[in-house]
Amino acid sequence: MIEPSLTSQLLGVGALFIGFLGAGIHVHNREERLWKEKKAQLLRDADIIRASQEAFAKGREAERRTIRENIRRPFAGFTFDNERPEGLKPELVGLPAPK
Repeated sequence: MIEPSLTSQLLGVGALFIGFLGAGIHVHNREERLWKEKKAQLLRDADIIRASQEAFAKGREAERRTIRENIRRPFAGFTFDNERPEGLKPELVGLPAPK
């Protein structure tokens, strides 16, 4: 068998080196792109969570505001205190007789 010349061997080693270097660059770029996509997804998720928490906080504040308004409103008492109950049977079945 004839051994390849020195220039052919150097060209082969150079081609392998360039091939491995190109593959490494490709893998690095792919991993960087995937990392950027994952980071962007995490930012979108964080924005969605932040927006939903703000919406819940606004809803809670509106509910608390309504409760505060109801507390400040004068309380007229229960309906039974102000009006006689209408439409009730004089004898309630299943209830003990008052003493």
